[in-house]
Amino acid sequence: MEWDDLKYLLAVARTGNLVAAARQLRTSASTVARRIAELEAAIEARLFDRKQTGYTLTETGEAIRLRAEEVEERVLALQREALGRDAQITGKVRVTASDDIATHVIAPQLPRFARAYPQIALDLTAQMELANLARREADIAIRGQRPTEGDFVARQIGTWPFGLYAAKSYAKSRRLKPGLTDLNGVDIITWTEEYAHLRGGPWFAKHMRNAPVALASNSRRVHHEACKAGMGVAILPCAVADKERGLLRLLGPDRVLSLQLWLVVHRDLTRTARVRAVMDFLIDVGRKHAPAG
Repeated sequence: MEWDDLKYLLAVARTGNLVAAARQLRTSASTVARRIAELEAAIEARLFDRKQTGYTLTETGEAIRLRAEEVEERVLALQREALGRDAQITGKVRVTASDDIATHVIAPQLPRFARAYPQIALDLTAQMELANLARREADIAIRGQRPTEGDFVARQIGTWPFGLYAAKSYAKSRRLKPGLTDLNGVDIITWTEEYAHLRGGPWFAKHMRNAPVALASNSRRVHHEACKAGMGVAILPCAVADKERGLLRLLGPDRVLSLQLWLVVHRDLTRTARVRAVMDFLIDVGRKHAPAG
């Protein structure tokens, strides 16, 4: 049994389906299904129950999963140690951040980074889900909260304020003005259920619990465009929404939300030259384009 085989088992066990596992492993669902079948044939045991709702581990599969995670941790520790000794400012560095931070804070500054470090290949993933840094799903993460567990180095690099916005046409039709206190009869643009705990979702749940939902989306950019089109009010990053002539800020971050931005990296990787270079770049970007305070 090879470590490469165990990676497929762990991916399916953690995601519960072939498509999500394939996305995580950057391969096809058919390849994942074939590798799982080959592994089961090799050990002559069924590892997963295949159901319409997804893949669930059998008793044998669960026992192997526990051993596979032990192997995974040893392999990842060796990789981190090797990377920590790498003094070359060259190679790939994977960064993950939320869609709005990746798009509006980091991406505009990438040409400057590329000129300074032409031999570093930067992978920038925009996603709301937290990447698992211990499993090397990313090397560096920009997060709205400081991690409370794990051997990570975390540094606050700025803040990201949010306000409540509406299209000026929508505000006029509903007689909404900046500083409003009456939120009755206002339609909201918010997160889908699985993201309801994120950036602005809890504020809506507290202050506009009974407001009709005009649109639920898992994308902040969709929130922005739908708000601009006049569908309702949305909680948007001030640095982006304040530049839109067609949007009106109804409430500022003092009434809504202001996130601290944290740069997070596994402690072992801080000794890697290329990771250190990207960290310094992101710290500088945060200071200039998402300043604290």
